[in-house]
Amino acid sequence: MPINIAFEKYTLSNGLDVVLHQDKSIPIAAVNVWYHVGSQNEEPDRTGFAHLFEHLMFEGSKNHNHEYFGPLQEVGANINGSTSTDRTNYYEDVPAEYLELALWLESDRMGFLLDALDPARFENQRDVVKNERRQSYENRPYGLAGQEIRKSLFPPNHPYHWQPIGSQEHLDAATVEDVKDFFRRFYAPNNASLSIAGDIDFDEAKRLAEKYFGDLPPAPPVPRIQRWVPQLDNEVRLELEDRVQLQRLYLTWVAPPRFDPDEAPLDVLLSILGEGRSSRLYRSLIYEKQIARDVGASYAPMEIAGEMRLDATVVPGGSVDEVERALFAEVERMQREPATEEEIQRAVNRLEAHYVRQLESVGGFGGRADLLNFFNVFTGDPGRLNTDFDRYLSVTAEDVMRVANQYLGSGRVRLVVSPKEEVSTAITEVDRSQQPSAGSPRAFQPPVPRRLRLANGLDLLVVSKREVPTVAAGVYFPGGAVLDPDGKPGLGSFTGRLMTEGTKSRSSLQIAGESDFIAARPNIGIDRENVIVSTEALTRHWPRALDLLADVVANATFPDNEVDRVRKERLTDLRRIRDDANAMAERVANGLLYGRETPHGHPISGREAAVEAYERTELADHHDRSFLRGRPTFLVVGDIDAETVRNQLEAAFSTWRATDAGDSVVSAAAERSATTIYLVDKTGAAQSVISAAQVTVPRVHPDYAPLVVMHMAFGGQFTARLNMNLREAKGYSYGYRSRFDWRKSLSNFAVGGSVQTAVTRESVIETLKEYRDLRTDRPITEDEFTKAQLGLVRGFPPTFETPGQVLRRLLDIVHYGLPDDYFSGHVERLQAVTLDGIHRVSQEHVDPAALNIVVVGDRAVIEEPLRELNLPILHLDHEGLPLE
Repeated sequence: MPINIAFEKYTLSNGLDVVLHQDKSIPIAAVNVWYHVGSQNEEPDRTGFAHLFEHLMFEGSKNHNHEYFGPLQEVGANINGSTSTDRTNYYEDVPAEYLELALWLESDRMGFLLDALDPARFENQRDVVKNERRQSYENRPYGLAGQEIRKSLFPPNHPYHWQPIGSQEHLDAATVEDVKDFFRRFYAPNNASLSIAGDIDFDEAKRLAEKYFGDLPPAPPVPRIQRWVPQLDNEVRLELEDRVQLQRLYLTWVAPPRFDPDEAPLDVLLSILGEGRSSRLYRSLIYEKQIARDVGASYAPMEIAGEMRLDATVVPGGSVDEVERALFAEVERMQREPATEEEIQRAVNRLEAHYVRQLESVGGFGGRADLLNFFNVFTGDPGRLNTDFDRYLSVTAEDVMRVANQYLGSGRVRLVVSPKEEVSTAITEVDRSQQPSAGSPRAFQPPVPRRLRLANGLDLLVVSKREVPTVAAGVYFPGGAVLDPDGKPGLGSFTGRLMTEGTKSRSSLQIAGESDFIAARPNIGIDRENVIVSTEALTRHWPRALDLLADVVANATFPDNEVDRVRKERLTDLRRIRDDANAMAERVANGLLYGRETPHGHPISGREAAVEAYERTELADHHDRSFLRGRPTFLVVGDIDAETVRNQLEAAFSTWRATDAGDSVVSAAAERSATTIYLVDKTGAAQSVISAAQVTVPRVHPDYAPLVVMHMAFGGQFTARLNMNLREAKGYSYGYRSRFDWRKSLSNFAVGGSVQTAVTRESVIETLKEYRDLRTDRPITEDEFTKAQLGLVRGFPPTFETPGQVLRRLLDIVHYGLPDDYFSGHVERLQAVTLDGIHRVSQEHVDPAALNIVVVGDRAVIEEPLRELNLPILHLDHEGLPLE
């Protein structure tokens, strides 16, 4: 498929590359900066510096000596940054009139960060990084596996021997001067690339780039390692214990770097082996032998080397050795027999679909601005974005067999992660000091769907969106998990999971093969109050994707052998919930809010005893009641016109007859009591997960808009009160937020996050204090209100950027019964909210005196400090059942 992303590249006198791309379909400007520095540029005894600077760069610079989230979130920007082995990148997707603001901030931290870096700021962010390590690695199942593999895959003096997160010991030993020296070497214009994309004027963008970046001094050139692919002669065998339920096997090989001639055939090889349900590993280990719960195959090419990995999680009672033999059997088959042409084409189709879907977005990670920088930094030519995929079109079966033999040899790292035995342990002159004002606001009118009625009486909502050749579609059914019969939690979810496992005309493997071939597998999303059967496809594959979608919706047969196989998978997944503190907290909290056995309180995925008992006839009956007799609504967004879609849907669903939709199930809150701590033990947990929750009003309540603004100021964004207190001021957490779970009947409002085990008690104290202050001593201020309101208003247009995003807006319209033009008035409703309105809803809808506070953590460590709070403490298991 031809790709033609137009751009212009030029270089400032100080060496900064600038790449410009215009797209006026949405009034946003994407600013994207890449620094050609990552963990490979660190010293072996000073690791983690690049990632630490990812954090420090958000904390303030000379002319904006405050955190960077404030002015950007105030204008509705989408902001983030990331660090890899080879680069550090930042982006700000802002309303187009705030382009100058984003460039001012980016240039100030490039040129003047060190003026504001003091020991207090350094130590605070060092603590934040430690919390990230605990949350993302130590407290995550199998989270330390990658670190152990890297240590053996690459020698100690190799830049990939360590991961970007770095070593806590190295960070503890570092001084402010150490990190300043690192910054001076790498964070300079001649080691960076600036991409500006979206609703921009090229001449104005060039003027602003020169104004803010042109006088920043370059640094000495950075010496580069071009290629260093170490050789492993034999297998390195490792074992690691973790707090998990199931064993997992990892097999990892050193591989060539990105843009190596063998990158394309290796990507195709790994896709054939492990991507999708028609992949060889899935079919052999999961579907046929049923000896693994999940499998994976990945190739991660980096700048100077790469790694390839196969992994498989062993089923309960299974054998690692048997899984390993099965993995190698498939590897050896790839090495001696050419892959089929269908397998090659399927892999290329999947890779192409991923490549093209990234182009739906102008900004963000993987969007057009980011990809232009990717190719510019690593190849010097952003235009390679338009041609790079061509190399995949010429990959042959012989190429794939050759690289399988060349790279999947005996030199590898073998790691087995096993369950840990649980034991209890007690030149220009620019005035940079003034923040730039906004330019002229760009007009934005959200798309209003065209509503059509099919011949069978069903409704269709269509939005044509032509920027990228993709289509997103969904079939909406009211109901969802609330329609699970009494005593049968998870029946709807289990039914939905099996709808893609066989129809009247297709077997499970045929569905997997066809959907993987076009990279458009039907997805059955079972939510609390609705079901959405969805798919996304390249436009040329849309007719085939629709045929598959219609087949699984209307003709699912629930074969007995598939029911038994999927039951084993579901039971394994339910047992593994004990490994995930966040999953336990969410499961327990929801049951406490609505009642464990109620339609709104039982777990959507079910419980072990119920899933054990489900028979094929129950699934077929539930499918008949909830789907075939339902009144679905069709939602389609993308590169297609409404009349064409109507004709296609009438043909695909010609036998469907509309019936009256069933009544909605109204939720009720469980009996409320005084604020109580519900403690769930996770022995040895590196962090505690806190969730303080209460029920609140339905989504269609008149107070929806003021509640959303209140939430944004209280805990809905980085600069909100909760996060600024528990992360930025105290360093207790990597992120502490609030959220709404909106429902047609009673919704819920929750506050929480992962915190250091040692400060679990203090974190609960701060949570309760923030709740109380919201209603009493420290209500939302005028400044907080204005910033939250403006952020929501200005951040509204980007939520319509991709077909998938627009599809989610259409889902809101049909699910909540909103007018088709509802979002045309969304900004006006937000602007009508007042500060008095925020204070009123804080009083009426936030109740700190009746909170359910779920804490999942190491009971032996945290219980006694929690008792000092003089709150009732009840001990629950991972399902929310009382233990005492």
